[in-house]
Amino acid sequence: MKKYLLTFLIALVIGFFLSEFFIRQYRDYNGIKVSNVGDSFYFIQYGVFSSEDSMEENTISLENYVYNIQDNMYYVYVGITKKKENADKIVSHYKSLGYDAIIKEYQLNHEEFSNLINNYDEVLSVTNDPIAISSVINQVLTKYEEVVINGS
Repeated sequence: MKKYLLTFLIALVIGFFLSEFFIRQYRDYNGIKVSNVGDSFYFIQYGVFSSEDSMEENTISLENYVYNIQDNMYYVYVGITKKKENADKIVSHYKSLGYDAIIKEYQLNHEEFSNLINNYDEVLSVTNDPIAISSVINQVLTKYEEVVINGS
C-alpha cells in the first residue's frame, strides 16, 4: 500500500509542475484577441508576411487593415464581419479591386465590438455600392483597432 501511495504522490507533483509549465506559456500571448467563447466573426485575410517590412511593402495600396503577429508571422486582415454572406461580399469587393483574400473564422468575446458589428453588418447586407462597402469596411477596421486592440 505504501508503495502505491508514494507513486501516486510523485505522479501528482509531476502533474502539477507540468500544468504550471503549460499555463505559463499562454500568459503573455500577443496574438489576435480571440477566445473559444463568444460570437463567431469572419476575418477577411489579405496575406501572411514573414517580416514587418514585407508586410508594409505589400499593403501600401490598401486603404485600411489590421494585423496580428503570430509565430513571427504577420497576418493582415482587411475586413471583419459576423455574417458569412457579408464575408463573401467583402472578398468579392477585394477581388474586384485586384486583391486576393480568404475568409478565416474566429471566436471573439467582446460584447461592445459585437454590438457595433451588428449595425455595420446590417448596412453591408443591403448595399452593393463599392464606395459604401469600402466605407463600412474601413469603419469596422477602425472600430476593431479602437475597441478591441487598444481597448478604449
